[in-house]
Formats: sequence, structure tokens, C-alpha cells
Amino acid sequence: MPGTYPTLKISSRQIALLNALGELGNLRKAASAIHTTQPAASLLLQQLEERLGVQLFERLPRGMQPTAFGEVMIRYARGALYEFEYAEAQLAELARGATGMVRIGTVMGPVPTLLTRGVLAFKAAHPKVRIALDVGTSDALLPALIRGDFDVVLGRLPDQLDGKGLDIQLFEQGERMRIIARPQHPLAQRSVPARTSLTLAELAPLTWILHPIGSPMRRQVGNALQAAQLIEPLDIIETRSILATTAMLESSDMIAVVPNDVAEHYARYGMIAILPVELPLSMANLGLLTSKARPASAALKALLTFLKSSDDAANR
Repeated sequence: MPGTYPTLKISSRQIALLNALGELGNLRKAASAIHTTQPAASLLLQQLEERLGVQLFERLPRGMQPTAFGEVMIRYARGALYEFEYAEAQLAELARGATGMVRIGTVMGPVPTLLTRGVLAFKAAHPKVRIALDVGTSDALLPALIRGDFDVVLGRLPDQLDGKGLDIQLFEQGERMRIIARPQHPLAQRSVPARTSLTLAELAPLTWILHPIGSPMRRQVGNALQAAQLIEPLDIIETRSILATTAMLESSDMIAVVPNDVAEHYARYGMIAILPVELPLSMANLGLLTSKARPASAALKALLTFLKSSDDAANR
């Protein structure tokens, strides 16, 4: 059984070795990757295992395989290295005259409205803070937040993810989902003069563009189709990319499901048509999610205030 330690004493060389072993699965290659000899790398690993009182790797004829303890330490090593890289990036930004950096992960829905308003207002007040923005789905963004890839995620908590290590500020309103197509789509053309509603059954034979399996939106779309008793499997293309979605809609009679704010944004520019069909979705409210394990910087605290104010303004 592993021992109990007041602190985990581990050197930077051992952290680098764990990361290299996790990637390469071979002691000789890992030693070369961290610019040391194989005997020296073997000694570093042996000393760490003795200190922890557990075996981290199984020595195999053609490599090394991490034990359950080893997998934990590899995740720790990767996180530690990433934090050092992030610290170096922040130092470089500060040296160039910046006053901070905030990495944002967000789902697609709030980008055209809430996120844009909040970030623009923040940048007007803090022009020297660097913003790094990435758009994805909650099932991918939240694990990245926990790993340390983001400082804040604007999204929702997937059912399969434990949120105990997260601070969550929920917004007041949930998202309405809309079904969209190209403006010249036969169903869009038919619906304009008549102003008649379509049914999900009429759309079922078409090719649908949806978020990947595992995302909260995809799960809720599936629930809505089941509720409409559409049990036949759909013809589906999966993508998180709104660029890929709009490009495929433009050149085909496919349809897609996107948040209302995204649909209205592209409809204003004549790029898509919003089909007159109700999609009975019950999406969980969006929220601002941050990690309890990492203290919030002054720049992050300020940005959170601007994003929350943007949501409050939209609900007044």
C-alpha cells in the first residue's frame, strides 16, 4: 500500500521523465527525450517509486506500461509541465507590456451575443490583457478546464462529469435550439409565403448536422426526436465547427441544429434560414465555470464580472 506523505517531493527531472515515459512507453527513448542516459533515468524512476512506496511502471520486454499509480503520476506530470508552460507564456506577455492573460473556452451559443458583448467591454477597460478564445462543446471544454487548459469555461456541466472541483455561476436563461438550412432549401422556400409550421417527421429523412455524441446538445436533440417517436436512425454528420456546418448547408439540402443566438446571427446576413419547426429541448442553463484548484488572477476576476454583467443586461 502507498505511504502517507505530508508533501510530495518530486524533482523537475522526474516530472519530465514521467511525461516522456507516458508519451513514449520506453525508458531509453524517454531518457533521450529529457537529455540524459538510460541508467540515470532508471535511477530517477527507482528513487521516485521508493519515495512513493508504489510501482509506477511494469517493465515489459519491449517497453514500459504504467500501473494505475503510474497513470495518476503521468497526469500530474503533464499538468505540472503545462502550468510551467503557461507561466512562461504569461511572463513573456508581461515582458511585452501586457498586464495579464485569460484563456476562455466557450460553447457556440453565447458567442454572437453574451460573450462578444462581455469581451469587448472588458477589452475596452483592460486593453493590455491578452484574451485566448476557443470554441467547442461542454463535454470537451470541461475536462480541458480541469486539466488547466482554460481559466474559465462558458458552458454547461455534462452529466458524466463531477463538478465538485469547479466554481459555477449559472446564468438566468437557458438556450433555445433552432433548426436551420440554406435560404434556398425547398422547406425554407415553402414555409415563407404560407407561414406554416413544419414537423420533425418531415425533417427526419434529411441529413442532419449535429454535435458529436457525448455533448449535452446532442443528447437533448436525441431526447427530442425520441419524444416525437422518431425511432429510425437519422443520417448524421457530426461536427463542432460552425464554419463546416454553414459551408455544408450552403451546398446541400442538409439541416442543422444550433442555438437561437447563432441562428439569428447568420440569418441576419442571409446565410441561413430558420425553419419553422419547434424543437422541444430542455437545455441546462449556461454558466461560468472555473477551477477551485487554481486561484483566479485579477484579470480573470475582472473578466468574470464583465461576462456576468453582460448576461444581467440581456435579462433586464
